[in-house]
Formats: sequence, C-alpha cells, structure tokens
Amino acid sequence: MRLSLDSPTTSAARPPFLGFGRDSVIMDAKEDEEARSTPVIMPMVGEAASAASGTSASSSRGKNVGLHDMFSHLELNEEELDDVVIGVEEAREYQQAARWLAIGKVHTSRSFSTEALVEKMKVVWNLSRDPICREAGENLFIFQMFCLGDWKKVVHQGPWTFRGWGVLIEDYDGLSDPEKFVFGGIYVWAQIHGIRELYRKKEVVDDLARRVGKIKEVQMAPKLFYDGNYVRIRVRVDISKPLMWFVSLTMHEGKRRLTVKYEKIPFFCKRCGLLGHDHEECGDSV
Repeated sequence: MRLSLDSPTTSAARPPFLGFGRDSVIMDAKEDEEARSTPVIMPMVGEAASAASGTSASSSRGKNVGLHDMFSHLELNEEELDDVVIGVEEAREYQQAARWLAIGKVHTSRSFSTEALVEKMKVVWNLSRDPICREAGENLFIFQMFCLGDWKKVVHQGPWTFRGWGVLIEDYDGLSDPEKFVFGGIYVWAQIHGIRELYRKKEVVDDLARRVGKIKEVQMAPKLFYDGNYVRIRVRVDISKPLMWFVSLTMHEGKRRLTVKYEKIPFFCKRCGLLGHDHEECGDSV
C-alpha cells in the first residue's frame, strides 16, 4: 500500500521530506511545475505498510505504529551516534545544584503574561535573591532558588496567588518530564469552628483536619485574627476534589456539623467547589 501526500500550491510553503533509507523520496524545492502539481508518493517501510492497511476503526492506532516503525528504521550516521557522556562527578555537581528547584503553574485555563507572573511572584515571595525562572511549556515554569530558606518559603508556604488564581508549586528533581508532572494540591490555611471544649483535643482535631486535606500543621489555640471560636489548620487540599465546607463530629450527645472556613483561598467555583474556575466557567453551571 502507498501513502499519498498532496503537494502545496507554492514551493515556499511546501515542507521538506525526510528520507528513510534507499526507498524514500526526497522532494527538492526547485523541482519543475509538473512535480509540484503531482501527488508525492512515499513508500511505507516494514511493518508501517501493514499498519496502514488496517480498517478505519483502527486507523489512528495504525498511523502511530507506522510512524514509530519509520523512525525505528532510520539510518543514523556516525556523528549522530557520537554520545555526549556525563561523568559521575559532573552528575553529582548537577544534582547538588538542582536541590533547590521547584516547578509551578497557575491553576487556570485563562491566558496571562509570563513576564507579569514572574515579576509578581518576585515581589510576593521577597526572597533573599531573585530566583531564576524559565518556561518549560504552556503555563509551566521551572524556578531555581539559591538557598534552602528561599526554597522552603516558595514550596511550603502560601497559598500563592496570581490575579486571584492559585499558583501551584511543587518540589522538582530536575529529571522528570515537566509536561508529565502531576500537580496534586495546594497548601491552605483553614479554620474548623464550633468544637466543644470537652472534645477540643489534638487527636480529635487531627481526625477532623484529615477530612479537609493532608495535614501540615495544627494550631489548637491560635491568635484570633478572625471572628469565631476555631482551631486553625494548615492542609494540602486536593485540587481535583471540591473544597470541604463542613466536617461532622459524632459525640455521645449526638452528631454535630462543624463549619470549615478558608483564609485567602484562591478563586474557586461556588457551584461545584473546585479551585481553578468560577461558576460562569463551570461545566455544570446553569
């Protein structure tokens, strides 16, 4: 079976073709008018031909297999096989430098200025030395700090926001593919209101806090900067789940529903409870 690719109308817009061994066809930009108006035929190689002959139901899978098989038959020259070798000592030095790396993204689908984000976070973080930031993909950033204190502040404090949207920050090892990195949550401060004094115990509060998120810190007797009688917790909330607004406590006297309030929480949907969009952007909105 043969794969046919139509030539563009102009030679300037026509992409070059990469040859794969002897059976490939390489189009030159200076070919005559007849070649430009004639479909270009490129033979499939090896198993790629059989993959292309599959049914329409499996055509997408067949194309992927064919492309992979093409590259597996690609002939490399000596220069391409000349490896760049990183020695053990060099690798250790690189790992040492990467110990204060972080990866981040803004938890929104809206567009924004990268320069504005970087300048804003420099002001908000107020580190001992400005971090180095580079884009690693669409809405994906690598931050390099220069001391442990700055790294701890960026990764473990917050929540950080940019124009009201949450900034997700995680520790990064410098080895994993940034585009495959999974951001699991964001650290927030929350309050659990209305716990009776008899049951205001560390073990009880810990169990309640686990319903809200992964516990990082519990303050049994916080300074009351906000109204109400509450314990204060710092938890990592899962961004794939709705925020918890109540936790239930069953006592000998009966069940009591306790209110959960959040401090400086990033934008969230008041309909579905998820962070990262508002109710007008919610798929379940009416």
